[in-house]
Amino acid sequence: MRIVFVLSGLGAGGAEKVVNILARHRSARGDDVHVLALNAETPETYFAYDRSVRVEALGGGSSVPVFRTAARIARLRARLRALSPDLVISFLTKVNIMVVLASRGLGLRLVLSERNNFNTQDMNGLWRLARPLAARLAERLVMQTTEAVNSLPPALKAKAVIIPNPITLQHVRDKQSGTVTRVLAVGRLDRQKGFDLLIDAFADIAGRAPNMTLTIFGEGPERPALEEQVRRLGLSNRVRLPGTTKSPVEWINAGDIFVLSSRFEGFPNVLLEAMSAGLASIAFDCPWGPSEIIDTPQVGMLVPKEDIRRLADAIARLAADATLRHQIGAMGARAVAARYAIQSVLQQWDDVIAAPEEAQALYPAARVST
Repeated sequence: MRIVFVLSGLGAGGAEKVVNILARHRSARGDDVHVLALNAETPETYFAYDRSVRVEALGGGSSVPVFRTAARIARLRARLRALSPDLVISFLTKVNIMVVLASRGLGLRLVLSERNNFNTQDMNGLWRLARPLAARLAERLVMQTTEAVNSLPPALKAKAVIIPNPITLQHVRDKQSGTVTRVLAVGRLDRQKGFDLLIDAFADIAGRAPNMTLTIFGEGPERPALEEQVRRLGLSNRVRLPGTTKSPVEWINAGDIFVLSSRFEGFPNVLLEAMSAGLASIAFDCPWGPSEIIDTPQVGMLVPKEDIRRLADAIARLAADATLRHQIGAMGARAVAARYAIQSVLQQWDDVIAAPEEAQALYPAARVST
C-alpha cells in the first residue's frame, strides 16, 4: 500500500511525532510511505525518519497568505496526482482542508486527523466555514478524545474514530536528592499554552517557597511578553525559558513537578510524557484531554481552568510534600502505561488504514456518550 501523510511542518510538535511513529510503523510493514510537509521549506526533521520513508517540504512562495496557500494547494495536488496513493492521512485543521481541496477529483481515500480544539483555536471565517465541509468529504475522522467527538454534528460523529496518542518515552527519570524543587512546563510559547498564567501562579508562591524554580521549555511568538512578565515580577533568577530541547529526556530530567497550564488543547502529548516518566503532574481542566488523562486525584492534580490561585495552591502542596509527589508520580505512570500503550494505539491506526470494507467492520462509528 502507498500511504501519503500530510502535515504542516517537520518540527517538534505532537502531530509531527505521531506521523513519525506511524510512518516508521507502516514502512516496517512493507508500505511505501511518503510524508509531505505543506509549510516546511526544507526537509530537515526534528524526529528521525527511516531511510525508506520519503520526506518532502512543500513550503515557500509568496508573502501574501492567500497566494501562498493557493500555491501550496497546487503543489500538493501535483504531488498527490504523481504519487497516486492508496490512502492519504492528514493532520490538523487547516492542512485537512487543504488536502481535501487538493485531492478533489483524484478519487483518493482520505483520513483526516483533528489534533486541536477547533472550537477555540484561532481561525478566520473562511477556514472555520470550510472545516465541516471538508470533514464531510473524508472517509474517516480521527479524533483524540470523547469530548472532541461529542463536539461534532451527528453526520460527522458517524465518521469519527477515537484514537489517543501513544506513550513512546521509555525513560526512567533521574532521581533528585537536592533541596530545590523544580517546576517544569513544556510547549510552544503562545497564548494557548497559558504560560503567562503559570508565571503568575509561580509568582504567587515564590515568596514562601524560596527553594523553588520554574523552567518553561519551548519557543514561540510569546517569548518577548513572557520574558518581560518575568522581569516585571522580579523572577529573573527563578524562572528560565531555555528554548526547545533536542530530546524529551532533557526536559524530563529538569523537573520534579510538571504543570500543563493550557487554555485549551486537542490532546496534551506532553502531559502523557511527563506522567509516563513518573513526574507528579498538575493540569488545568481545560478542553480537551486533561480530564481524560487525569481521571482520579491519585494519578495527578486537576484544577479549574485558568484559576491561577488554585494552580498556585496545587504547586505549593506538591512542592511541600515529597512523599505525595512520589506517590502521584508512580500512580500516574502506571495509569497512562495501561491506557496508552503504543502497540494498542498502532493497532487502532492499522484498523483505520485497512481497506474501507474492513475499516467499516472494525470501526462502524466512535462510541461516545450522548
